[in-house]
Amino acid sequence: MTLHSVAVPDFINHELSTTLDSTNAFEGPEKLLEIWFAGSAEEMEDDGLRQIPLEDIESLLELVNCEILSKISSSSFDSYLLSESSLFVYPHKLILKTCGTTTTLNCFDKLFELMKTHLQWDLSARSPYRIFYSRRSFMFPSQQKHVHQSWQSEVEWLNKYFGKSSSKVYIVGDLSNDHWYLYLNGTDGSHMPSPPSSPNDFMGRDETFELLMTELDPVKCQRFMTDKRVDQFSDVNLDIDDYGHVIGMKTLKETGIDSFFSKERSKHDAFAFKPCGFSSNSIVDKDYYYTIHITPEEAFSYASFETNYPKLADKTQLINQILSFLNPGKFVMVFVQEVDEDELLSNDFINLKRFNLEGYNKVDNIIYDLKFNYKLIYSQFEKIKQ
Repeated sequence: MTLHSVAVPDFINHELSTTLDSTNAFEGPEKLLEIWFAGSAEEMEDDGLRQIPLEDIESLLELVNCEILSKISSSSFDSYLLSESSLFVYPHKLILKTCGTTTTLNCFDKLFELMKTHLQWDLSARSPYRIFYSRRSFMFPSQQKHVHQSWQSEVEWLNKYFGKSSSKVYIVGDLSNDHWYLYLNGTDGSHMPSPPSSPNDFMGRDETFELLMTELDPVKCQRFMTDKRVDQFSDVNLDIDDYGHVIGMKTLKETGIDSFFSKERSKHDAFAFKPCGFSSNSIVDKDYYYTIHITPEEAFSYASFETNYPKLADKTQLINQILSFLNPGKFVMVFVQEVDEDELLSNDFINLKRFNLEGYNKVDNIIYDLKFNYKLIYSQFEKIKQ
């Protein structure tokens, strides 16, 4: 049986789906929090974090100021589409990605309470294996809430929970322009499998690939202006159908977002916001995700793509495919991969390090050796003005 998703999500919040209004949404750039409680799913008892009940996850997200729209799952993890971006829950880790003025880092006390209740995990006795927190520079930093009003306050808050002595803090890129922040913490040791035998043999490694896009093509963005496309969806019964999810899935297919990886091995969840905006989560090969979020308003347009899928020897075709339907004026590419310093670099890493794109200037290309045997590529591109 394939994962190709015409399937109904496992859970849909119908009340939220029909009342959510994105009129005042403006801050597209997301805060990305990833916490590993173990190096692999096999190290967790039973289903690990997946044991936490839905109602408890909803209470956790209340502190972040977002809600669950819907949920799809595989045998490996749960994928939640949120009112502000996405949450992915594996047995041993969670990835929380939220946009707008969400208070992502306000979740820790509740999260550790749930870990103690459902998994007998006590933070006073054990530390999480890995903590990653990253974000692009905000468009409207003064509008942020809680500790998110400055990078310094975010770092101080993270260190309060995870310890300053073991943390590493990076600011990458041009501080007078777009730039990117990364906080990294955790325990010593590595879960890396045996060394790769070739530059293509990196299938077991942890990696994250992101494209962060601004100045989107206004014509391309019309597909994500839901209220302006009502006449195109006359077959949707507003009294019966979940409008946001139905239009979201139609948009996913017509834009080709469902074709970024194998259709036969993918499962999708998508939502079209009113009056505008789009989000989707996709599961590939049961173990991996990719997610895309689009804020199409011309004054502050933004889109992000993210995946942890490691089974591409060359991501340049994927980059071109994503850029072709959004045509951004600027974009940042971020690639983080687990690579021991004495080993071969992956073909992915080599190709992305050298990547150039016709019609764009590469204004930044920064390579970092990070803590815990991770390597980073940060590249910024701007369209050449005619």
